[in-house]
Amino acid sequence: MLIDEVMWKLLVSRLRSIITAPKASSLSKLDPSRPVRGTHDRFGEKDVRYNFIQQTAASVAESYCFEHFTTPILEFSHVFERTLGNDSDIVGKELYSFTDKGGDHLTLRPEGTAGIVRALISNKLQQFLPQRLYYYGPMFRHERPQKGRLRQFEQFGIEMFGHNNPASDAEIIDMAWTFLNKIGMGNRVELEINSLGDHVSRNQYRDVIRSYFQKHIERLSDDSQRRVKTNPLRVLDSKKPQDASTIASCPVISDYYTSESFLRFQNVCKMLDQLGIPYKVNPRLVRGLDYYEETIFEFKCTDKSLGPTQDTILAGGRYDCLVKRMGGKEEIPAVGWAAGIDRLALLITPSLLPLPNRHVAVITVPDKSDSPSVSSELMIASVQISKSLRTKGIKTLLNHPRKSQFLALKTAIAQAVKSNASHVVIIGKNEVETGFVSVKDLDLNTQVECKAEDVWRIIESRSD
Repeated sequence: MLIDEVMWKLLVSRLRSIITAPKASSLSKLDPSRPVRGTHDRFGEKDVRYNFIQQTAASVAESYCFEHFTTPILEFSHVFERTLGNDSDIVGKELYSFTDKGGDHLTLRPEGTAGIVRALISNKLQQFLPQRLYYYGPMFRHERPQKGRLRQFEQFGIEMFGHNNPASDAEIIDMAWTFLNKIGMGNRVELEINSLGDHVSRNQYRDVIRSYFQKHIERLSDDSQRRVKTNPLRVLDSKKPQDASTIASCPVISDYYTSESFLRFQNVCKMLDQLGIPYKVNPRLVRGLDYYEETIFEFKCTDKSLGPTQDTILAGGRYDCLVKRMGGKEEIPAVGWAAGIDRLALLITPSLLPLPNRHVAVITVPDKSDSPSVSSELMIASVQISKSLRTKGIKTLLNHPRKSQFLALKTAIAQAVKSNASHVVIIGKNEVETGFVSVKDLDLNTQVECKAEDVWRIIESRSD
């Protein structure tokens, strides 16, 4: 009997291992050359697009006296769990969180504001207000990848601390509008703006819409039915078609503003009118994060090329209570926005991208009869001339031999033309012996000889 029990246990264990073992087909899909789903490699024109957007945004931010600020990609998990709202999609479904070997609970940042606020408190910067900060870099959310939505994505954002006047809201919206125009998006976006009111306004409105949604609970999606109990404001942010008609008929928050919130939002709108920034008040606009209050806004792409649920390319608002919520001693007025660089990179017109600086190609052309030592001398001369050009700020490409085989002169020049070089510097045995080299202008198809130390003058005289 004992033997039968042992055999039975062995059989069950074997069956379990067979059932749980990965299938051969799934193992074959583990290709080490594939990127992780929802991520991509960036190079060539795609990288030019990203750099153009980041550099333009940084230039605009600095013109408004904002300073660059960098925070870690990794934060303690509670930085986001305390600030974004436990009922948000980000905290509930999308965080990349793990426990490290030391037992700390860490999260790859899903957005930039919470990390900036944590840094403000950690570095005691709230003692030196106001603060105007901008940042850019990768963020991480476990979403279903689609056009304009990646699991590792790039954001550019700005945060302003210490100003509570409505003019600060208008100023950062004006900054966003200026940035979008500089990258050619001004006629392809629509600004939607709303106010979530102050604490009193939101509490009153929250009770009203909870009662409204409870009356129509059967028409809502499962997620929205759950949020009616926990945070009914989040139902307004639902992108599910099933919820659209119920949301469209719900009461609007503007009917429940306190007099202070009403006047504040009115002043923001007046300032936008004075600045000539077109906008539309959307009374049902909410933001997907719990810390927003008062003014909120979204710039949406009007050509719908990203799809109906991915059309927001830049968004932000005010969050005066966030610093205290994260452990600060008191509330600090704060407002900011963030732009999705991945989506903007899909939309910008290629003609706006800066042309790359053209380079000079240095070509080594030994004779077939030259000994290896002569060829080595030619390469030394080529390296020296390349270095001298670079010290003058001239972009230089040194053509190295492939497997000790030098290209024929005609072939080397053809490659230089293909790579969009402006000039080629030709170095052969005669050039090394005489101290003179040949410089060919690929645009004018002219060629001159000059001393090696004068090559940079020839090239700069042509660029002038």
